[in-house]
Amino acid sequence: MASVKVAVRLRPMNLREKELEAKCIIHMEGNKTTITNLKITEGSSGDFGRERIKTFTYDHSYCSVDCRSPKFVSQEKIFKDLGTDVLKAAFEGYNACIFAYGQTGSGKSYTMMGNPEDVGLIPRICQGLYERIAGKSNWNEASFRTEVSYLEIYNERVRDLLRRKSTKNYNLRVREHPKEGPYVEDLSKHLVQNYSDVEELMEAGNVNRTTAATEMNDVSSRSHAIFTINFTQVRVPKTALLTFKFCQREGISVSGKEYLSVNS
Repeated sequence: MASVKVAVRLRPMNLREKELEAKCIIHMEGNKTTITNLKITEGSSGDFGRERIKTFTYDHSYCSVDCRSPKFVSQEKIFKDLGTDVLKAAFEGYNACIFAYGQTGSGKSYTMMGNPEDVGLIPRICQGLYERIAGKSNWNEASFRTEVSYLEIYNERVRDLLRRKSTKNYNLRVREHPKEGPYVEDLSKHLVQNYSDVEELMEAGNVNRTTAATEMNDVSSRSHAIFTINFTQVRVPKTALLTFKFCQREGISVSGKEYLSVNS
């Protein structure tokens, strides 16, 4: 598995773009993404030598404009390409991260969280986590413990999304542990037994997120959000501690650490 993979995704046009009769200037073929500048006429180079057509090569170029197209890339396909590597790395004790970046309305939240009918990367990775846990538990290969936390960063303040509103949940402090690295002081952690527990807490945190209407999105997520799963794995005959974090900016980050010691 490569140390860094870069993927781009093209979303369908929204209602505003359709009303303005906007034209799609992006074409994807294989792992190549081509952008056409309609302000530059064919055969000319434009101001400052700008090209009319530019082509970029990525590890993955996902076209999700038209679900009826044979080239349409689904949430499941994106999970198979990106999410399965994250799970594999986490169970092997390696660090991994998925980070979604883009302007308001570009589809970050949909790709990472999805909707109830078509869930995104984070729910699918959580489902995959518990499926693997169930498989290993059935063969008595290991025992597991999972805890979750959910925070948002908005206007340079850190807020716990899983605390009751009557309790102190604003302006938490970010500290740095000499060995474990950065952490959020007083951030609540919740023990979970299965994916249903994770889903319930995820939905509760999403309700508390800061949103606002923009020209591109009526319910735009205005904050950076980090959903974390602390996952401890104890294996026989060796003992392993595995922790990883699911982080949304909109994005997901998984950091895995494994310490092995032979039982006496």
